[in-house]
Amino acid sequence: MGMNMEKPGILEILKLAPADIDHLFRRSGLNGNRLSPYSYNAEQAATSSPSELFKPLAESANFASMAKKLLAPDLKIEFNRGGAGSAEETYHAFFSQEDNDVLVQFMGSDGNLLLLLFDNEEYFLQWWADIYASNADKAYPPVFPNSLETEVLVCALHCIDIYRRSYMESMLAYSGELSLSISTGDFVDLLKRALDSQDKRWFLPTLFEITPGLKGSSIALKPEHIKKAEELGFMSSNENVLTLGDRARLMGTEIITSWLGSVGCHATALVNGQEKSLSRMFLTSTAFANHIFSFETAAGGGSRFRHQASTMPELIQALMTWIEALQKVIGGTAPAKAAPKETPALKFCGQCGAELKAGKKFCTGCGTPV
Repeated sequence: MGMNMEKPGILEILKLAPADIDHLFRRSGLNGNRLSPYSYNAEQAATSSPSELFKPLAESANFASMAKKLLAPDLKIEFNRGGAGSAEETYHAFFSQEDNDVLVQFMGSDGNLLLLLFDNEEYFLQWWADIYASNADKAYPPVFPNSLETEVLVCALHCIDIYRRSYMESMLAYSGELSLSISTGDFVDLLKRALDSQDKRWFLPTLFEITPGLKGSSIALKPEHIKKAEELGFMSSNENVLTLGDRARLMGTEIITSWLGSVGCHATALVNGQEKSLSRMFLTSTAFANHIFSFETAAGGGSRFRHQASTMPELIQALMTWIEALQKVIGGTAPAKAAPKETPALKFCGQCGAELKAGKKFCTGCGTPV
């Protein structure tokens, strides 16, 4: 994980030993709640001493804010990273209805907790996007219109993986031709194997393996789902044979050449004292786009999704809108934006009109003293 700790908006970067959690409970006077991954062991706190890592947190001006978010948060987002051979990791972001600070908690390789406190939501998202998103800067054609049943996405991603499989098989066979047709029976059998494989080298299993809670959702593939995937250009059918379409080939090539990895997110909040699941998202970044898939539970108990292909600024804006909706659920403050970057005003020489360079005592164009 290539973290840039010099990004603006990071208020604190601290480490904490796992055993220090009990001392954090004791010092803060908090009792915890259902959202927090931690519980208080009063006996442990009374019979042990905090580690050296605890002192900077205990003396921090942000102690109360960090303790509240870690031990008794109002909103929690779980992040799981994986896919495309990227490093796997799980971490959490904690929010409070009392302010706009965001506390992110990683588990370090040394077994200690790594805590990052951000001044507001946009600073956090800018930092997050710099690490996990791509710098895609061009418009991407729409793929999935409106809200669709998740089974349609399953068919589409399966088509993409079948194209990748065919591409790799042609390479191994030193063949310039790809087999783009598959029987309906083999399509379904291969789909079942893919979902059972838990193999995050493939697009479809990655979706279910890293998006928290999605694996437990009910997936009931029906002929109309395959038909919808046909309409979207992922395949065509002729009797019992399916042939991959242009959309499967284009997105398959995109994933083969530039899949950077994926992140699954799950937001939960404390509502009336109970933990409530709010929404799930799945981000896949390539050199061409940041693909956001958001999921919701349908009225009949099934799952539906929406898709947005975004540039990095569009991704940050979409996530800001998402967090704003989450904050409304807990009655929190509206997300705050990061302070705009100051751009120094340009100055020009009154003698020759050349731009004056910062720190120079003479114009570099004509030599006139500034």
